[in-house]
This record gives sequence, structure tokens and C-alpha cells, in this order.
Amino acid sequence: MAGFGRVSIQSKMIVLLLVVSLASVSAIAVLGYSSAKASLTRAVENQLQGVRVSKTTTLKAMLEALRDQVISISDSQAVIDGMRLFSQGYRDLSSKTLSVHEEEKLRSFYAQEFLPALSNLIDGQPILEHYLPSNPAARYLQYHYLANNPHPYFKKHELMSDPSDQTLYGEAHAKLHKLFARVVKIFHFEDVMLIDPDTLDVVYSFQKTSDFATNLLQGPYSNTNLGERLRALRSARDRDDFKIADFEPYRPSLGIPMGFAMSPIFNGPTMIGVLVLQFPIDTFNKVLTGDYKWREEGLGATGETYVVGPDRTIRSRSRFMYEDPERFLREVRDGGVSTKIIDRIVRQKTAMNALPIPGISVERALQGLSGITITRSYRGTDVLSAYGPLELDSLRWAVISEMDLHEANAPVRQFGRRVVVVASALALLVSILALVCSQLLTRPLRALTDGARRLGAGETDVKVQVGSHDEFGELGSVFNEMSDSIKTQKEQLEEQVRKNQELLLSILPASAVAQRQDGDERASREFADVSVLFSELVGMEEFSHSMGDAKALAALGDLISSFDDVAETYGIEKVKTIGTSYLAVCGLSVSRPDHARRIVQFAEEMVRIVMAFNREHKSSLNLAIGINCGSVVGGVVGKRKFLYDLWGDTVTIAKKLATGSSGAIRVTHNVYSRLGDQFELKGPIRFEVEGKSLIEAWQIAV
Repeated sequence: MAGFGRVSIQSKMIVLLLVVSLASVSAIAVLGYSSAKASLTRAVENQLQGVRVSKTTTLKAMLEALRDQVISISDSQAVIDGMRLFSQGYRDLSSKTLSVHEEEKLRSFYAQEFLPALSNLIDGQPILEHYLPSNPAARYLQYHYLANNPHPYFKKHELMSDPSDQTLYGEAHAKLHKLFARVVKIFHFEDVMLIDPDTLDVVYSFQKTSDFATNLLQGPYSNTNLGERLRALRSARDRDDFKIADFEPYRPSLGIPMGFAMSPIFNGPTMIGVLVLQFPIDTFNKVLTGDYKWREEGLGATGETYVVGPDRTIRSRSRFMYEDPERFLREVRDGGVSTKIIDRIVRQKTAMNALPIPGISVERALQGLSGITITRSYRGTDVLSAYGPLELDSLRWAVISEMDLHEANAPVRQFGRRVVVVASALALLVSILALVCSQLLTRPLRALTDGARRLGAGETDVKVQVGSHDEFGELGSVFNEMSDSIKTQKEQLEEQVRKNQELLLSILPASAVAQRQDGDERASREFADVSVLFSELVGMEEFSHSMGDAKALAALGDLISSFDDVAETYGIEKVKTIGTSYLAVCGLSVSRPDHARRIVQFAEEMVRIVMAFNREHKSSLNLAIGINCGSVVGGVVGKRKFLYDLWGDTVTIAKKLATGSSGAIRVTHNVYSRLGDQFELKGPIRFEVEGKSLIEAWQIAV
């Protein structure tokens, strides 16, 4: 037997098929069945994967289009003007009070209209005081645009203006509400909201649901996904920043799942608000369900595609609840879903954001992986499940395309029955086919085996030549595509690693980068002897007044870039720039015995750059510079958006020397003692540093 094990597959096939005809027929039948089973299974898998990839691509394109829309709309002059007018109008209402009758009508709106409708869709009983607005502006606006609004709850936006609202806010609403109504109609949004970035007050809402005029920092809806993402966006400094809030049963919409896209509103360099676009799940459902035509998409009787959120609950409509709600509820109950969740699904009339989706495919997709596997569905049946992630901004969903395993394997079972029927007829042809097929079948296998062995050995430019157009040809094509993909991914990974390293080195000193790569996230370290320079550009405000903010900002950027270029020449490391101040150090990442001389030379070049700038622009900018030597402590500040900073008396004294110097280079005694007679120095001058005794400084002539 040991010797027989070393015989090639081709020889074994010939010997076995020729010696025992019936055994040969059986072997061919089994081989054909196995090959066909693999091919049919792969076809179903590819189909599910194709559907999943197609749906993921479409959904991501929709989300990216939504991102582009909210960024573009937030940058429009109409939104900027609207944010400014509504914010001013909202602030002017801070002292407004309602009459007793108006207060009663507002309370009646919540007690008799909103809260009864909400209580039918949530667990527990909502408390009036929790939802009733507390600040005067919110109470005033909710009375005029919700309680005193004759339209039904989801039609409150049809009130263009309230004649009784004779305020600046009322004037702004009458002027701008039609414009926002057009935006909602054209782009099919559910709501458009304007948010004050400082207070997170909803100063405008097109839809006029119960979140209108409330506070999303501490108000009744502050713990929603919308409130969470707004708190993350409020510190934005880029007009193209963008956040998306995952779908959730939104209480102002009476539990209907809603998502939100948001982007800051800038008026010049100042962030004056946040634009929020509210959108329902309906358009996403139509894409995922093929407009509820699963069979026409090739998903048979049990196939479907759905989305799962990071909380492991479904984000889209279930095919089975849509087609047969009673059977669906019975199956998920038998599958172990709790009665509380089932009751919630019945109340909401949807499984979205309620039905938990277990299984390894969901977990892998939420980890950023994609693939296909056999798992247990949320209905308790075995399914073939294709999974993958959908990511945008901080949002990650799992996109799942699956089909019951019984239906997926139906073509294989049908083929098996056909094999049994025709196996006898093949007995007469076994001997001839053995000689021909053995060679044809093993040749591509050998090529693929050799290719796989080379690929496993580390070669990335491996190609196999399979001349056939059958399953082996397809397998060879897949292998070649896999080889190309591995090569491309390796190159991309190497390129990304290089770019990441360059980006990190542009933000942090080399020593800090090395520490972070060794696992020290803060990269905190004490440096015994370095030279620190702190400079302040004096007169920039007057330059801005005369030239304009945009030109002044561009000019400041050019100056900082010039400083950076010179710093690199002298081996100086820039630590940070804040406004018109510039902090640099020498001798930090690279030990330099002459760090004091280098940083003084750098300071002189900085002054010359400013003088050249003044001659070119006919300006009168001055550069105040303080230089000190000694020990410092450096480290990374922040976690996601971080910067490198220095601490210690050495830095403090350098900053003090720059204060009020109005265009001079001042150095401490530590620097003076190291320079010798290389520079012309005047002094000493005495300075008082808070918490320190008087220090002596010298001034360098430029």
C-alpha cells in the first residue's frame, strides 16, 4: 500500500478504471458528481456574493451621494443666511413667555397628541415633563409651530408661517421655509434641521416634529445617535467635515427608523452651525429588496439581502415578515427571540432596529471581513450566507445575502439523481475515457498545484496556463485573479505603510514616532539638553485689516512654510504652530552639540524672511523671538487628532522672552554662554518670570 500511495493520480485512475469496469464507472460518477457539486455550490456562492457586492456598492454610492449633498447644501449661501437668521431669531426669544392659555395648549399637544401616539410604539409609558421643553425659546416655538399648528403631526411643515409670531424668527421662517421645502422635495429628505454648534439647539426644523427647538446636548433626545454624532462634530474645523448617524427608532418620528447626515456650516472661517439631513430607510429598503422582487433578482424562494448594524440588530426589511408576518413571528419565536422583542416588532410593524441577528457572518462582517459561510439564520434555519462590511465615516454595517441551504443545494441533489441514471450507460465507455480524461484532468491540477506551491513560497507574480474553458479553466482564472490581487494588495500595503510613515514623521519628531511604534502611544520622554525657540509674529492683525482675512491667512501660511523650509536646512524640528506663534526645537530627535548655534542662525533667517516679506508687501510685521537651552519633557497630546508638545521651564522662559520684544531675538544666559563670540549680543537685560527669580537675557542684532 505504501508503494501504491506514491503512484500518480493519473496512473491510479487508469489502473483502477481499467481493472474494474464497474468500479471505474462508479469512480467517474462520483468524480463528476463531486466536481459538479463544487461547481454548482460555487455558482450559488458567487451569485450570493455578486448580489451582496452589488447591493453594498449601491448602498455605499447612496451614502456617498448623501455625504456630497449635505456638504454641498451646507456650503450654500441660502443655508448660511438661514443659519444666521434663525440663530439670531432663536436667541431673541430667550425672554419670551407664554400665556396661561398658550402653556395649556402646549401641554395639551404633548399629553393628548404626541405622547399617546408614542406610547403605542415604545416600551413603558413616556413622562410628559421629560419631553416638554423647558427653555423659553423652545416653548415659544413649539407652541406656535406645533401646538398652535392646525395640520396633523407629520404635516406640521405645511404651515408656512404663523401670523401670530411677530418676531425676527417668524420673519425668517416666512422667508426661508419655502426654500427648505424645495430642498426636501428635490432630494427626498424627511427633514432639514439647523443646529447651533455651541448649544446644540435645533434652531430650525422643516418637519416640525417634537425635536424642533429642543436641545440635543441635554434635552429629551440628547441620547440619540443624532445627539451623539452632533457632539462629535461640534468641534469641526473643516467645512467638508461629515458625520452620519446610524438608523434608530427615532421618537420624534414616532419610532420610525431614521438616519441623519450632517455637515458644519461655515460663514467665512467661522463655524456658525450644523446642517442635518434626516432620511428614512425606505430608499435603502428598495435597493436591498430589489423593490420587493426577490425572485426576479435570482434569490429564489428563501434568499434575501439585509443590513445589520453594530448593535447586531437588522437595519432593513425582512423578506419573511413582508411575505408572511405570522409565519415569520412564529419562526423567530421558535428560534429563541424573546417575547419582549417580538412584542416590539408587532407594535412597530417592522423588525428594523429590533430583531437581533446572531451568527458568525454578522460578526465577521462587522470586523471588516468578507466571505461566505454556512450558518444559522435568525429564523433558525441553516443558510448559505455571503457577508461583507459597508463603511462610511464612522458607520459600519454588515451586508448579508443568504439563502436557505436546502434551496441552495437543490441543483446538487437534482444532479445527483441524474448521475445515478446515466452511470450504467457510461460503463462501456469507461476504459476509453479513462485514458483521455486522466491526462486532461490532471494537467490543470498539476499547473494549479505548482502555482499554489510557488504562491505559498512567497512569489507574487505567479500565473497558471489552463487552456480549457471548463471548471478548471474557471479555477485557473480565479487563481490568476487571486495571484494578481495578492500582488496588488502587497504593493498597496507597502505603499500605504510608506505613506503612513511619512505622514507620521511630518506630524511628530522622529524620536516620538519610534516610541509610538514601540507601543508608547504618548511617546513621553525627558530631553536633558535642547535649544527651544518660541516666536510670535507681531502686526498680523493690522495686516489682516488692511489686506483682508483670506489674503492674510494665505500670507501667514507662506511665512510658516518658509520658516519650515529654513528649519529643515538647519536641522530644526518644528513642534507646533498656533495662530501667529511658532515653537521649534533643536537637538531633540538628533543629538547636536551645536544646537544653540543652529537655532540662533535659524532665528536670524526667520527675521530676514519677515523683513523680505515686509519689503514685498509694504507691511510692518515684526517677529518676536525667545530662545532658551535646557531640559524639556516632550510627548503626544490627544488620541485621534494628536499633536506633539513640549513642557518645562525651558519652554516657559523662551515664551516669556518673546513676549513684548516687538521684533527682537532674545536669548538666555544658557544660550549666551554657548555662543561665544559668534554673534553680536547686547545685554544683559533683566526679565521677571512668574514663579521664578529675575533672569538675564541678551539681544542679538540682525
